Amino acid sequence: MTTETTSFTTPNVFPILTASTTDAEMLRLLRNPEIAIGFALEHLQPWELGMFFRDWKDDADMTGWLREWREEQDAARTT
Repeated sequence: MTTETTSFTTPNVFPILTASTTDAEMLRLLRNPEIAIGFALEHLQPWELGMFFRDWKDDADMTGWLREWREEQDAARTT
């Protein structure tokens, strides 16, 4: 029996969060628990989830998370 590992990327399940959405709108949307959870599960690495959710729970400024997401989106477009 062989074990296969499949690597794939999924489409954005939360299309509301797109590169064309303004930073202010993104930050407002991330205050919504469903959107924040979806964003985290879809766009963050497993080891980042605890920090993200702690920041979210503490009502911290999420700009750093947004910047990192945008940088990753830009990098994905250029490759």
